Amino acid sequence: MKLYGKKSVGEILGIFLNIILVLGLVMTVMVYYNTFFVNKESLKGTNIFLMSLVMTIGIICTFLIVFHLKSIVSTLIDGNPFVWKNVKSLNKISIECFIISGCYLLNFIANIGSRAFKIIYVDNNGIHTDTEPIIFLLAGAFILVLSIVFKEALNYKEENDYTI
Repeated sequence: MKLYGKKSVGEILGIFLNIILVLGLVMTVMVYYNTFFVNKESLKGTNIFLMSLVMTIGIICTFLIVFHLKSIVSTLIDGNPFVWKNVKSLNKISIECFIISGCYLLNFIANIGSRAFKIIYVDNNGIHTDTEPIIFLLAGAFILVLSIVFKEALNYKEENDYTI
């Protein structure tokens, strides 16, 4: 299967990201509805404003990441992924990952004492982890490095374009 152009991996990724956007919108509505209308009594003793602010910031960053990925995939479909627009998109994605990590940390700090922090645990509902801040921190760092690699590749590409 081709990496660039029409009927390529890029097009499949674009379709996949569109599905993620639609499912993300549905899930966002469900989460807000269930959190603030159906299960209001479970919020007693928490700072509802802080929790809703942190959750909203995290959700916005998640949607922005998907939009930036769609932008990167569109350059892949066009056959020219090494453009400055992708460097900027990767930088923005890394910042958004750091913001999401910060939201998780702020939520953890705001809710100290309300429940135990567990790195990984298993119960009847499956395997769970509380390491999301670390995951997003590492993802942000990796994507930042990737943006620097893209930037250097573009610099080399431009130098070669000017060389006879």
